[in-house]
Parts: sequence; structure tokens; C-alpha cells
Amino acid sequence: MTAAQPPQPQIPQAQKINTIALIGFIGAFVIPVVGIVLGVIGLNQTRVTGEGGRGLARAAVILGSVFTLLQVGFFIVWLSLFLNAMSHVR
Repeated sequence: MTAAQPPQPQIPQAQKINTIALIGFIGAFVIPVVGIVLGVIGLNQTRVTGEGGRGLARAAVILGSVFTLLQVGFFIVWLSLFLNAMSHVR
């Protein structure tokens, strides 16, 4: 007689993360506009397919937007300082 084997514990399967959402999140730090675009695409894909990565896509859109605003602000300050300096050159 063989003893009954105890049931094996089920290992939960990791949910697949949407690749576009992940690339958008990384891209938000490098080229913020790319992060916004890929984040929106990732949000749409995760909604349709049910894949994981919705939080990454949201973060890509938010970080991309914030970093884009910071870049625009930096450019405005730099341009005003540059034009001010050029006006004092003889």
C-alpha cells in the first residue's frame, strides 16, 4: 500500500507585465515625452488585454508630464538668462 501524497502547494503565477508600460516608465526618466506617449499606449493595452503594468503606465504618464514641465521651465529660465546676458554684451 502506498501512502497518500499530501497535496502540493500551488505556486502563484506572476502576472505578465505589459512591455510598453515598462518601456514607457523607463523612458519617462530619459525622454519624458516618450514616457507620456508610451504610458498612454500601455494604459490602453493593459485595459484591453488585462495584463499587469497598469501602475507602471500611470507612473510613466505622471512622471513624463512632470519632467516635461520641468524641462520647459528650465528652458525658459535658461533662455531668459541667455538673452539677458546677450543684451549686456557690447
